Amino acid sequence: MPPAPAIAAEPEGAVKKSDKPSELGSPHGARERTRAGLQRASSVARGAFEDNVKRVEKIHHVSTAMIEEAHYDSSLRFVLVALGLFVIFVILLVLSKVMG
Repeated sequence: MPPAPAIAAEPEGAVKKSDKPSELGSPHGARERTRAGLQRASSVARGAFEDNVKRVEKIHHVSTAMIEEAHYDSSLRFVLVALGLFVIFVILLVLSKVMG
């Protein structure tokens, strides 16, 4: 009696693994991964942008209120002018050290 074959023959209609294009090399798989990555990045950026908008609105509200109060309160006006002059002084000091 002849020995049984170790590997059974494949049916004629069977598709081999090597006949299918791999997902890594197919352009459709790469497009889908790229699209998913871009969607994740855009959703994260959108969330960060919304946080920054909230911060800017808060700073704008506080600064507007402070400037409006400066019209009525002369001591606050003095402090704001002194602060502005100090900032200008520091900028000029740094520029003179860098350039000279």
